[in-house]
Amino acid sequence: MSQLKKIATTLQTANPNQEKLLWLFGFRIDPETETPNLYTLIVYGEQEPPLVAGGQLVFFTRPELAINALQLCDINISKLGTPPTQLDAICDIAETLYLLDAEDIDESGIMLNCLNALLNLVKVTLTPMPTEYKRVLYAFADYLNIQEEFAIFLAEEDIQRSEIVNAILWCVGAITAKSRLLT
Repeated sequence: MSQLKKIATTLQTANPNQEKLLWLFGFRIDPETETPNLYTLIVYGEQEPPLVAGGQLVFFTRPELAINALQLCDINISKLGTPPTQLDAICDIAETLYLLDAEDIDESGIMLNCLNALLNLVKVTLTPMPTEYKRVLYAFADYLNIQEEFAIFLAEEDIQRSEIVNAILWCVGAITAKSRLLT
């Protein structure tokens, strides 16, 4: 029996310095790379909002562009400090899709971190998620809070892996449609 995991209500961070107000958040989409393909900044706090400019989420392709993203969002860095250059957290979409396709257990919590990040970003876009996608993603995330082994859950709930993959891809599309990319 797996140990009860702490319910993740905030983004998981690799950085123990919670005094820091800006976190560099990476997104790995391409399975052929080992590093993130996109980045954004998260303003640490109660709601952990990502960067938004003109109603669009702001992503950038290199950590060095963080300062440009802050300027685009009209954020005063004198209050938040200089943008970080080291990753604080990652949403590994590529690994999540691999685990869904080929594994039955997620010992590292990669899938839960990815789902939490995607669900938080979709909320920011104000795009209504289709009811069925919402149902399967929230149920799956809730289950992953408690168990690492997920094949039993999928069988008991009669959820096909492809349903979760489609819901994740819908989230990526919804986020992308409401985003601005700095290169």
